Amino acid sequence: MKILILGVGGIGGFFGGYLQQSGADVTFLVRPKRKDLLLKNGLKVISPLGNLKLKPNLVIANELKPIYDIILISCKTYDLDEAILDLKLTKGKGVIIPFLNGMTHLKKLDEEFGSNNVMGGVAHISSTINQDGTIEHFSEFKKLTFGNRIPSQNYLLKPFLDMCKKTKFDAVISEDITLDLWKKWIFIATVAGATTLFGSTLGEISNHEVGKKTLTDLYKECRSIAEFYGYTLDDNESNNVLKNITFKDSPIKASMQRDVEKNAFTEHEEIFGHLISKAQNYNFDSPILTSCYLKMKLYKEKLT
Repeated sequence: MKILILGVGGIGGFFGGYLQQSGADVTFLVRPKRKDLLLKNGLKVISPLGNLKLKPNLVIANELKPIYDIILISCKTYDLDEAILDLKLTKGKGVIIPFLNGMTHLKKLDEEFGSNNVMGGVAHISSTINQDGTIEHFSEFKKLTFGNRIPSQNYLLKPFLDMCKKTKFDAVISEDITLDLWKKWIFIATVAGATTLFGSTLGEISNHEVGKKTLTDLYKECRSIAEFYGYTLDDNESNNVLKNITFKDSPIKASMQRDVEKNAFTEHEEIFGHLISKAQNYNFDSPILTSCYLKMKLYKEKLT
């Protein structure tokens, strides 16, 4: 089974690196400058699992051929249009598993490649790419969740899961990938919202009662929006999420906050803006989420 990974950042570089280390046939789709850097320095991952350094198999867009069984997309959502153009030479073979935040990417990918060829995927990880190209992994989160959106995609699930099980990260086949996408959206909107609003880690926020309450209320806002659309979250699972994100020693900050610290573009439209528009369809007020969105809109105005 041949795997193509678009994106060698905190998600694609981490999971793709460990897949290649385990013996999987992995190729990374990269830009020419990134290719030169990776050829020179190799792919490096710093992780509590143990550091990784390997020579990755690389390809640039105009060298692509329709030979891949699975295509993993792990770019930022604001880079998706360009990614779709890069993948045009792969059409005719392969199923795409996107590991992007929010939900807007599915419609775009369905329109371009056909819904028969697009699964759903969720990446649970706290990681980033440093200026020198090194991938840094920060916590125990290291799981891929993926699942079919139509029954004809079932044939790929078990073979891909078996490949993942040979690595150091966790993987699971979802019984309801749309529900899992909503769960991740709620989680990332809460964590990204709070850490960018306050410019702090979850632990620093939760050390203050008002911060802990804000985190809790923000999560409840996001959870309520999902429930309007028929995606009800289990109370025990939600309580465990709240326990984890309000842990007073948590060093976690969202990748969006790391992007802010680098003066980089962010995914606030796809994570906050789209979720707020979903809430507005039901005339649901989400004041904390809206404040997070405004904070990032103002950040973008200053950035540009």
